Amino acid sequence: MGQAIEASFVCDGRYRIHSIRRLGQQPGRIIEIEEVDTGKRLHGPPPRLQRTLLSLIRRSTHEDRRDRD
Repeated sequence: MGQAIEASFVCDGRYRIHSIRRLGQQPGRIIEIEEVDTGKRLHGPPPRLQRTLLSLIRRSTHEDRRDRD
């Protein structure tokens, strides 16, 4: 059975997330995080990439709030 790979942008386009979409009983998972400006790519186990992504989003949200104040 095939799986669909998709890419999406987060944090106002600063990061591109490459992931495998959920298909049937298989869970979806992140396979790569890319910083768009530098081209740096993060690889590793999907749970670690998920934690890293959540951290990046939290940090970005915090920076946005600080800029508004």
